[in-house]
Amino acid sequence: MERRVYQGIVDDAAAICGALVSELLLRNGLDPTGAPRLVQAAVGGPLPLRKAMREETAKALRQLAERGLLSHAEIPERTVHLAPCAPDVAQALDLGTLAPQAIWCADVPLSVEDEPLGVLRLLLDREPRRSDLRALRGVGNEAALQLGQERSRERTLEELARARASHAALALAAARLRRESDRELVQRAICEELRKLGYESALFVCEQAGVALVRMSHKRAATDEALALLGVKRVADLRPFHPDRSPMLAELLASPDVVSVRPHSLLRAIWGKRAPKPVRDRLIELLGLNGLLAAPLRGASDAPLGLLLAAPIEGQSASAEVAAAFALQASLALERALTRERLREQARKMDQAIEERTRVLREANERLREADRRKDNFLANVSHELRSPLVTMLGYNDLLLAEKMGPINEKQRQCLQVARSSGKRLRQFIEELLDFSRFELTRESMTLQPFDLDGVVTQAIAGLAPRFLERRLNLRKRVARGIPNVLGDRERVLQVLTNLLTNAERHCRDGGKIVVSAEAERGFCVVSVQDNGSGIPAAHLEKIFDRLYQVGDVKDSRLREQGLGLGLNIVRSIVEAHGGEVSVSSELGKGSKFSFTLPLAQG
Repeated sequence: MERRVYQGIVDDAAAICGALVSELLLRNGLDPTGAPRLVQAAVGGPLPLRKAMREETAKALRQLAERGLLSHAEIPERTVHLAPCAPDVAQALDLGTLAPQAIWCADVPLSVEDEPLGVLRLLLDREPRRSDLRALRGVGNEAALQLGQERSRERTLEELARARASHAALALAAARLRRESDRELVQRAICEELRKLGYESALFVCEQAGVALVRMSHKRAATDEALALLGVKRVADLRPFHPDRSPMLAELLASPDVVSVRPHSLLRAIWGKRAPKPVRDRLIELLGLNGLLAAPLRGASDAPLGLLLAAPIEGQSASAEVAAAFALQASLALERALTRERLREQARKMDQAIEERTRVLREANERLREADRRKDNFLANVSHELRSPLVTMLGYNDLLLAEKMGPINEKQRQCLQVARSSGKRLRQFIEELLDFSRFELTRESMTLQPFDLDGVVTQAIAGLAPRFLERRLNLRKRVARGIPNVLGDRERVLQVLTNLLTNAERHCRDGGKIVVSAEAERGFCVVSVQDNGSGIPAAHLEKIFDRLYQVGDVKDSRLREQGLGLGLNIVRSIVEAHGGEVSVSSELGKGSKFSFTLPLAQG
């Protein structure tokens, strides 16, 4: 215990009881005769005000005890022991003018839960009265309580220290067991690491012929003598035993927990008549089997893998918790090793099958890729061929609506307007199909180079300017000054911006507002396209980037003429191919904001 605890007890006791000198004597084990031996812990009181004076007083008290004037050999039972002191005590303490005619010694027993801890000795300048005795007993109880609490605290700290040491050793053992892959090395590591934890051990492993002893951690001389007592020379010469013939062994293998076993019962269950009582006695003495623990080793499927017997080395204490934690690690390591043995046998047969299957899959994959390329080429060609006559049809439709080829009545105008609207929608479908097929055909030919993002934003806005002017849309560009070049395929990024701007224009009403912004952030450039249009219902936000997905139940007539649902899918594919991410936030009736990131060019 810390010195401050002792000193606080004697100082408080002296102050409360008005003692000239107070002394704390603590029990410190037993001497060879069995009598309690007391050792001085601290001295206090109003007399020794300085540390040097305390030491002088303590020395004088020891001398008085040696002369027999103050006894240090016995602890009072349960009551305070009072006795007048000889005049030599006052002289030895050098009380001077303060020396009383008679000094009384009060020995207050200290105990916690009937366990004697020591004595609190108080030297008083008067004979204690009955009220003083109650005070002395109260001081003794308080001192005993403090000592008990301090002892409990120290024991707790010691247990924590042991727990930390055990956890550290278990962590090191687990690291080694994870490194080993061969079965023999794993079995050796189990016994060696368990010995570092303070246990001698024997490892039994379940095999087809039964449960076999495969390794022991004891020293070679002890192992050889133990095997000789059993009539064999090597561990490998021991025959496996069958749990079915021994209920105790079967119970230990099936036990879910670590259990404490009697060495005689276990040896008799394992070796039977080969280990009579004299042999068992010698084995217990030779191998140190006192405090024996049996830890079952079980696999992931709860099948028994073996049994680990552990006995604490002399001077160590058995801990079922430590043994259980180590048994779990050993089970995992042993199961991994056994699994690897089985896998090695299967791997050879599987290699040929895998190689053959891989060849077949490679050929099938190549055929699928070729079919996919043909599909994309066909789609691109068909889209291109459809666009040419459609442009002609829309051109003549515009001529008729402009009455360049003669006047038309109102009913004819309405019919031509419906035809133009349907034609434009069809052209939009074809443009999306062309963009999609073009991206799929050239996906692998993307070239990542540094370029100025501001120029790409300007180009994308310029390409859609006529449409924005036609619908009186307010478009603002907010690209941060001095933003570094981004790394990517310029044409692909232009396609992303064009698709997002087209999408924003589609969702805005006439006279609406669109903002394109860009800024650098932690190695990336964040580009956003925000509109104040109709917004997107929350139920559709997670799906709008899926291929061919369209937002249903839309009241706006322009939105009912939306595309095939490929534009945003192309946006996500291009951005992710650049190593970036795309996101969307929207509030119904207030607009949407689409954002994507691009890596900044280094240097």
